[in-house]
Amino acid sequence: MLGYIIYGDGPKRPELGERRLLGVPFLTLSMGQPPRPHGPLARRRALLAARQMRERGVRSAVFPVDFPYTALFLGQGICPVDTLPLRRALAAPLTRRKLESMGLGPTQAVVAVSAQRLIREAEDAVRSLALSFRYVLLSAGDSGEILARELRREYGISLLLDPARDQLDRADALLLYAPRPDLAGDNAVLWGLYPGGELGRGRLPLVLPAALAEQVEPNCGREQLTAALYALGVLPLEAVLAEIPS
Repeated sequence: MLGYIIYGDGPKRPELGERRLLGVPFLTLSMGQPPRPHGPLARRRALLAARQMRERGVRSAVFPVDFPYTALFLGQGICPVDTLPLRRALAAPLTRRKLESMGLGPTQAVVAVSAQRLIREAEDAVRSLALSFRYVLLSAGDSGEILARELRREYGISLLLDPARDQLDRADALLLYAPRPDLAGDNAVLWGLYPGGELGRGRLPLVLPAALAEQVEPNCGREQLTAALYALGVLPLEAVLAEIPS
């Protein structure tokens, strides 16, 4: 079961409960914010709460924003919901929408994808983008050659493999599946699609649908909740995409 941590106004002693969002059950943990969040009593109670969630089978949870006990929960094997799979799924369609809003059509825009190796999510993005844009650059070492041959054979599409650094810098859109500190990062559209890539300018935003946002606490980790509901199949990708501003 997925967990859902509520932190702020609440009981002094953590309490377990349950709530449903889009029909999905979450094991909730309600924790009131103590006067001394880092004091020994508050930390002991937080540790006990984490152990209780773990004993109930929770390994992943929606954490509140600025939660002071994240490290304690991680130590008990309970992690925040991973938002990276959803960000990667959104990368290609959101790139198309962004470039179209900039007036860059299929024969004008230059799109680049960079990865240490061509993982499945990156390959899916390249396929999708190559069917939409004439100029697609792929930097993925030798792993890009097989995909390039398949696209050429199936659709007559040609990828530009192993582009130079300045070509990646000049691309209108750049999708990074691994860090590239050697690049300028000034592309009009830039997504960091690797762990930690969402912390800088390459952040791909996730927006919880408004009707759901009204049902959760102000400090709820809404991006995590969006990713959790998408992973469970109750929130379609199109619904998430529709909420992201152009």
